[in-house]
Amino acid sequence: MFHVESFWYRPNESNENKTEIGESVLVWIHSEALDENNKSSVIRKMVKNIRWLSNKAGCETVILHSFAHLDDSKANPDFADSLIEEVALKLRDRDYDVHIVPFGHFYEFNVHVKGPSLAKVFKKI
Repeated sequence: MFHVESFWYRPNESNENKTEIGESVLVWIHSEALDENNKSSVIRKMVKNIRWLSNKAGCETVILHSFAHLDDSKANPDFADSLIEEVALKLRDRDYDVHIVPFGHFYEFNVHVKGPSLAKVFKKI
């Protein structure tokens, strides 16, 4: 997770406009095969960790980005997509402004991570 000043992305090799988001908590999400057996627990812990960092940063905007390049073990893509959607729903229920980077594509992106130590947090669930 990163507390970012700004983040933008656009589909790789595309003429589409980029999507730009200001200050937010950017969450790279990698779902492992093992997560499929513990979905409710994984969701609960993810929401808790995201809320913790968002509260510390004083930021109510969250970006959820699937990033299946953090480990060799990968969950089924349908599971990974549904996991992100459910986390987003739970965060929105708590009044967070949540943006999901569309699943299953490659993107060009630019991220400006803030400097404090809490601007860069890793949590394994």
